[in-house]
Amino acid sequence: MKILAKNLASRLMATPCLVCLAVPALRRGFCAACEEELPWQPPGCLLCGVALAAPWSETSPAILIASQSGRAEQPHGAGKVCSRCSYQPPTFTQCHCTFAYEAPISGMIRHFKDRAGFPEFRGLSNCFNEHFMQHYDDTESPLPDLLLPVPLHSSRLRARGYNQALLLARRLSRRTGIPVLANSCQRRHSGNSQRGLNAAERLYNMQGMFGPQACAALTPGQRLAIVDDVVTTTATTQAMAAVMHGRGAVRIDVWALARSNHQPDG
Repeated sequence: MKILAKNLASRLMATPCLVCLAVPALRRGFCAACEEELPWQPPGCLLCGVALAAPWSETSPAILIASQSGRAEQPHGAGKVCSRCSYQPPTFTQCHCTFAYEAPISGMIRHFKDRAGFPEFRGLSNCFNEHFMQHYDDTESPLPDLLLPVPLHSSRLRARGYNQALLLARRLSRRTGIPVLANSCQRRHSGNSQRGLNAAERLYNMQGMFGPQACAALTPGQRLAIVDDVVTTTATTQAMAAVMHGRGAVRIDVWALARSNHQPDG
């Protein structure tokens, strides 16, 4: 009887799964069935990380990388390159995303950003942190020297009360020991909304969005990791990476919770 009561009390105290609300959830915040069904981002473009559908390029990544000034390190691994990156390689080295931006992940991220859904944040960041560590274990490559969260404009930061990318970077820092540099660059203006714009318009809209900050922690020859919650066309992270290239970085990887694989036309 005591064992039954103890088991019942244990289940009542267990954390419910973030998707189906069943208990107990596993340590990452989901029950086993829901975790298996999450929209994990599939292998995709070697550079921007988008899930690949024809057409893609068979162009050697080494040729693509050599075409970019200031790029000293090649992407990890081997793979195909999407048509967009083949035509115009991104300013960063590689983009890594844990999930595809689909339900239920998309709803969880929106709840975290707009309604302070911190249980969702903890579950998603657990998966993100493990993905990050697994990548560097598998590739046997050096960890980044700094984590750079994408900054919010001051007006948006006041309205929301926190920068979700900064929270994500700080939790990853506690796991890895990599320092977080929150003031790597300045978001100069809020700009026009990116919603409804195609890829080319988004890139144009982000021109001049970020400016360099005087920061002693940024020195030439560093490997940097830009951290964000969602990547759509990579316009924001490319604008930020361009600034970091000006600071002498030899590698700039982008790490995000989720990647939209439905690209705006253009």
